[in-house]
Amino acid sequence: MLEMLYWNPAFFAASFGIFAIIALYSSLSDIRKRTVNSFTFLPMFFVAAVYYILLHEYYMAILTSVLALSTFMRTDSYIYLLLPAISFIIAVLTGSLSIGVLVAILFVLLGFRETLFGIGDVKAEVSYLMAFQYLNRPLFLGSVFAVSFLIYISAFSLLVIIAFYLSALHRGLRFDGIYIAYDEAEYSKNSQKYRIIGSGDRARMSYRMPFLVPINLAALFSVLIGLPAFLF
Repeated sequence: MLEMLYWNPAFFAASFGIFAIIALYSSLSDIRKRTVNSFTFLPMFFVAAVYYILLHEYYMAILTSVLALSTFMRTDSYIYLLLPAISFIIAVLTGSLSIGVLVAILFVLLGFRETLFGIGDVKAEVSYLMAFQYLNRPLFLGSVFAVSFLIYISAFSLLVIIAFYLSALHRGLRFDGIYIAYDEAEYSKNSQKYRIIGSGDRARMSYRMPFLVPINLAALFSVLIGLPAFLF
């Protein structure tokens, strides 16, 4: 049953189809509005839970559910930190701890108070890790998917940041350190894309990167390609 499901093309195709729709929708939403509906990534959590249930790995299904629930908690509440801690304990006690699970828990923790990742980004990262770390195991081990995902996120995020800086320079925007000097015309046209830091003469603009784009690209590359260069 285990090997048959690993290699089941229909299950993988259905899962990948769900992912493709979610990735396209969330990327467009993040580019246009810098936000995404809270329930967008629930189908990927569902895919992961169903997959583990079919494998009779019920602890992994429970772990997936706890991690999914944690991404719907207020990120400024300490309960938000409690649930990934419980997830870690479950993983250790049941022998379910893997690099993929560990990275998923880390992503949840990094979403605390949304200082590094927005909660939408965290939902995407965690749901993809739980759904795909073993689903494409015939091609790549779960740990390889997790490592690939991290590396691709870093690479694509860097490209997005560089693209923004080049675009801003081309449009004549001035930089004040890592921020942009306040530009009334630019902000009035793209207010959803910026945060205002400071006020008056000290006002600067912080660009809100559409990080769901590199996250979705990272998941796509990790599922279809992996990191063959790192395997030789």
